[in-house]
Amino acid sequence: MIIDCHGHYTTEPKDLLRWRKEQIEHVKEAAKQPSKASLKVSDDEIRESLEGAQLKLQRERGTDVTIFSPRAMGMSHHIGDYNVSLTWSQLCNEMIHRVCTLYPDNFIGVCQLPQSPGVSPDSCIGELERCVKEFGFVGCNLNPDPSGGHWTAPPRTTSTPIPPRSCSSSWATCSRISPP
Repeated sequence: MIIDCHGHYTTEPKDLLRWRKEQIEHVKEAAKQPSKASLKVSDDEIRESLEGAQLKLQRERGTDVTIFSPRAMGMSHHIGDYNVSLTWSQLCNEMIHRVCTLYPDNFIGVCQLPQSPGVSPDSCIGELERCVKEFGFVGCNLNPDPSGGHWTAPPRTTSTPIPPRSCSSSWATCSRISPP
């Protein structure tokens, strides 16, 4: 079996991008934030978004399965506050879960964490547990700089031990829930 260990959903359905654009436009006005229910993506739209891209590349390159997560650049942890990041992460993770459900032989899920500058990584544990326990995801993307290069929060790297002290509860959770 040939495993592509690093795939991102770079061809996500257009309505997901529309939803995120609307969320960002109203980032300072919680009452105008789009509801999760306003995102309308059919299974056929997901299939269309993958058939000419990730699935085509799997066939051409001879890979069997891709460990798959949301678009890295689109995570944008620095936009808005924790609640904005949480809602966006949940939607993205649910989209990855739908991909993995439609194509269980081709994709294995990895989640986006709802990181936010200045907020403890411990705030991500609930979403991590949900994705591993409910969706069967095998890992998570832990952004070493949730400030998006603006340096408004300390990075998760530098000279701290591995795992960084600021992430020790997250690592302990990974050990405890034992992702497959």
